[in-house]
Amino acid sequence: MPSSWAVFQALCRIIGGRDRSALDACVEQGLMPHLIGMASSQAVLPALAVRCYAQPAITGHISDENNRRLRDALLANTRRNMQIVLQAGALIRTLNDADIKPLLLKGTAQLLTVNRENPGFRQQADIDLLVKPGALLAAGEALRTAGYGYYRRRRALEIKPGVPGDTQAAIRVSAAHHHLPPLVKRDQVAFVELHRHFLPRRFQHENPLQPLFDCASEHQINGAGFLVPSTEHQIIHIVLGRLVHDGCLTRREFPIREACDYVGLMDSAQGLVDRSLVTKHCGKAFGVFDQLVAALTGYQATGTAACATDLERRIATMRRRYNDPARARLLDYYARCVHLANSMWYSPSKLAAYVSR
Repeated sequence: MPSSWAVFQALCRIIGGRDRSALDACVEQGLMPHLIGMASSQAVLPALAVRCYAQPAITGHISDENNRRLRDALLANTRRNMQIVLQAGALIRTLNDADIKPLLLKGTAQLLTVNRENPGFRQQADIDLLVKPGALLAAGEALRTAGYGYYRRRRALEIKPGVPGDTQAAIRVSAAHHHLPPLVKRDQVAFVELHRHFLPRRFQHENPLQPLFDCASEHQINGAGFLVPSTEHQIIHIVLGRLVHDGCLTRREFPIREACDYVGLMDSAQGLVDRSLVTKHCGKAFGVFDQLVAALTGYQATGTAACATDLERRIATMRRRYNDPARARLLDYYARCVHLANSMWYSPSKLAAYVSR
């Protein structure tokens, strides 16, 4: 029985796409059921399918059941993402009609740009978009007019019992958050998160919105115009939003999906990234992430400074986390305490909801 860490390492190498021999070794060792289980828990099962089907000689040595699971995951995710593309196009046009050009974030930005030729690769849940502060109310009302409604804690937001919530109410109840409550439309597959900022409050002072919009690139989908952050700002979003704020670095986890986002962004930019800008905003976290991506996926590190000893110690702790459930729970508890402490300092009004959960 392989260790969880060994399976996780193999999955990182395969999904990273730089080591074609990693998949051969896993098939020979009979690890595909373990890989599929790990990929499913990490929300990268469609990406594993893409890597497997890119090596046709390998698929003949994968069992029918495992082939079925891979194929079904890839087909379902491709279908969903194509529906998200259509949904995104419609809501972008709705906002354009209100004289608003939205800036798309995270997976949606990549789905319509660097991943447009491979729509089934990345799993995503929501459509995240940002508008300039002065357009927030108009954007929310335009989407409500198009049939979207706000949901809070899985229930429709109401101004008073029986009266659907409007954007002003959504802005009030989400004052401590960097996005409004999710917008839901009955016939659409994805929630829409309308952001007031691309990062949580603790990072906003050092990451003002104007440079984000100034550096964004313009794109179109079926004649509807939208913006996408620069490569540097997308990397800043990954590092500060996912690794730091969501606690991946504190829990000693490695988010494979975001690592693939990073590799895809770097490849798309052909390495022409202002690393000093990213380091200025992300500090040591960027160097740690860059080095982890290199060590675990095989993507070559490109010059960020990170202490090799610290990296070795971090990977050793990660190994113990994945192999020892008790240690994983302890790290999760520690990360939760750190998150609550940061919330108490930067967004105290969110603390009651965190504690209740």
